[in-house]
Amino acid sequence: MSTLHWLLFMFVVVLSILPLARMDLFNVSKKYTYFKYLSIFLFFWTLITALRYVLNNPYLIYYASLTVYPLLYIMTVTIFFAIMNYLGKKIPKFLKYFFGIFLIAELAISYTNDFHQLMLQITSRPDLTYELVSLANHGVYFYIHTGVCYTILFIALLSISGRLFKNLRKDKDIIPFIIIVLAIVLGIASNVIHLFVIKFKIDPTYVVFVLVTTLLYMIFCVRDLKLLLKLNNNDFILDNLREMYLLVDHRGLIVTVSKELEEKFNVNVENGLIFEDFKRIIADKTIVYTDSKSLDKAFQYNKTYLHMLEKNIKFPFLKHPGKFYLFFDETENQKNIYELNYVMTHDLMTKIYNRNYFETLESEIEENYNNYALIMFDVDGLKLFNDYLGHEAGDQLLIRFANALKLIVDKYENLIPIRMGGDEFLLIVLNKDKNDIEDIIYELKTMTNNKDLFKHIGFSHGYAQNNYANKPFRRVLIEADSNQYSMKTTRKEFKEKLEDFFKGLDT
Repeated sequence: MSTLHWLLFMFVVVLSILPLARMDLFNVSKKYTYFKYLSIFLFFWTLITALRYVLNNPYLIYYASLTVYPLLYIMTVTIFFAIMNYLGKKIPKFLKYFFGIFLIAELAISYTNDFHQLMLQITSRPDLTYELVSLANHGVYFYIHTGVCYTILFIALLSISGRLFKNLRKDKDIIPFIIIVLAIVLGIASNVIHLFVIKFKIDPTYVVFVLVTTLLYMIFCVRDLKLLLKLNNNDFILDNLREMYLLVDHRGLIVTVSKELEEKFNVNVENGLIFEDFKRIIADKTIVYTDSKSLDKAFQYNKTYLHMLEKNIKFPFLKHPGKFYLFFDETENQKNIYELNYVMTHDLMTKIYNRNYFETLESEIEENYNNYALIMFDVDGLKLFNDYLGHEAGDQLLIRFANALKLIVDKYENLIPIRMGGDEFLLIVLNKDKNDIEDIIYELKTMTNNKDLFKHIGFSHGYAQNNYANKPFRRVLIEADSNQYSMKTTRKEFKEKLEDFFKGLDT
């Protein structure tokens, strides 16, 4: 061969052995398993092709040349398996049996060619050279071999072309589709010219296989987020992250997941898992949030709180960015925040809101509601319960009244119960008319009324309403308190009756 041919051959050789330099890259996903085998077979073909050029022994040249045909068939089948595995398609058993039987025929016919010349119309002889073998006519079986190989390769490339065309329509990324179509056209054209027009010095089938394999690596592997992480040694950083993480491609498919996250929620991403499906899977066990302000005020003790950070991640050879999600387990922090907020906003004895919480509501209600009412309550006889029965009895009186308010809140919407201090309570009523307010008070009276004075809860009440009148909140509160005080002055008779009841218990 001329110097130019040798340089071209060496360039193709380098392309063929490049994948062997990083065989570990094929282990990032099961879908690349057959590409690893393809690289190994391609290396053997390169080795055999090189030996054919430099060997002087005619018999070695002869059988090395014949070895190319079953090896080419094996590579064709491997490409078929690699592409189907990558696409997630199952190969029927009968097709696997056919591949196996045909391989046996390929080996038998190739290595007995000296007797029948069905593959190459040339026999082994002492004066045989590589040039004579390359110029020999092909036998009948060669065309069967070529037809089968082309059919297998065509089906595989057609399948991947269909997928790439769908991706083209989705992603507007034309490069992969154009590359694979050009590879198909180039492969067919060069082989037709080699077979029927002019013999090339370098086997075009070998060159095309190397180029197609390289292009497949570029399309499937080098454009794969998970492989690029491995290639850039970022997998070491990910493996040592303390936080849980996910890496998602531009279609929302999870590419890789941290071991901690995988084990915690028993997720398997090998079979293809969409990020939205992942969130649905863990929804029963977790609350995922990006901003703590979006969380419900009530803490759910049976769930894990995951604070999620999202970041676009751009890699070379990829038109669209992927997404990197970091998950921080903030369950304990959210629990502590909730419990601290609860203590700050709730009366610990009655378990309803306290005056601190009321102070935070004033501006919010004044700004956001044109129709609201404030109902003030003063529970009768707290001092009498404390003096005659003890402070625990007095506490129980307040708790029973607070529980009655909770029942009212459960029945009616937009009510906020608050203990203002001592025996004073407040009910904030939002977006209700006067009849609703009267119904609430009547139902509370009915609920707390009892002939047994131990169980009966007497109270005075008064309300004021801002019915689109644009009254200041404090003015409404003062009116409600004043109305409640007016009623309180009329409750003297009940308190005297209650005191006589308690005095009677001592005698």
